[in-house]
Amino acid sequence: MSLKKSKITVSDIAKAAGVSVATVSNTLNDTGRMSEETKVRVKKAMQELGFVRDYNAAKLRSGRSRLIGVLIPDISVPLFAEFCNALEAVLSEHGYLPVVANVSDDPKRQRAMMEEVIGHGVAGIVICPSVGTTRGDFDIAITRGIPVITFSRKIEGLALDYIGSDHYQAAQLATEHLLEQGHRKFAMIAGLRETTPGRERERGFSETLKAAGIPKSDIHVRFCGYTRECGRKNALEMLATHIEFSALVCHNDLVSVGAAAELKKAGRVIGEDLALVGFDNLPESEAWTPALTSVEGYSGAIGKDVANLLIRRLEGDKAPPATQWIEPLLLVRASSSFTM
Repeated sequence: MSLKKSKITVSDIAKAAGVSVATVSNTLNDTGRMSEETKVRVKKAMQELGFVRDYNAAKLRSGRSRLIGVLIPDISVPLFAEFCNALEAVLSEHGYLPVVANVSDDPKRQRAMMEEVIGHGVAGIVICPSVGTTRGDFDIAITRGIPVITFSRKIEGLALDYIGSDHYQAAQLATEHLLEQGHRKFAMIAGLRETTPGRERERGFSETLKAAGIPKSDIHVRFCGYTRECGRKNALEMLATHIEFSALVCHNDLVSVGAAAELKKAGRVIGEDLALVGFDNLPESEAWTPALTSVEGYSGAIGKDVANLLIRRLEGDKAPPATQWIEPLLLVRASSSFTM
């Protein structure tokens, strides 16, 4: 069964399947009442004819796009990959297609990509704002009435929906655990000071230690970022300056791995004379030696919540912008479970 045509129409499918045009339309839109046998016959005809639905034409008819722009600072970070997988699963169930753009944590590139996806007619935008993002960067979407959901990094004073982990509480849980183990000399390789996760995790760490009576001289904080190289670089600098610490909190599990590599070379034994805690609970964390204590931030759950909230907005939910904090969970493993 083959038609020598560059574009297959609904009428072509109806003729090939021996059904009405309305039946083909109902199959495409998953509406109407028909037998499973009819659905299978229509779908088989679509496949044999090489039919691909023209979403641009569908948008012209309905006035509604099925594309969602997703702007990510760094798609290579496992946290964002897990988020995107969960987001896509929910969006696809509702007939939406996410278009993911890696903006390299660059506000200029982010703005260009936002204009690009808006130019392609996206129905909504999901974004983890790059370092240096301002409220004005969202004007182009707000002016056009395009729903925008922000996640992970919050822009203060911005009247847009936000969903993210409670970074302050996450650091508080990690630090209280280390205090309970008897540690009194602490170090932290923090994230980016300009972002919500970097700033709030450091604040939760420092304020918890201050409340416990730990003197400033025994609290060492270095702001860096979220990569393995960041962990390696800062561990080497701490070793070079002979900073004393028995407990190290890192911005995420990737930073922990980088720091651990250099600390081990220097003779530190993680899980015996040095406690190490990360964040994000990567799948590999439990398999590392020793298994890494980490704070679960539920990036997959956040992806699902973001998708569901965006769908509600697209379906007409006009409630005021909401901020939703996801409660973290501390997972204690061998890297920090010993008592001083």
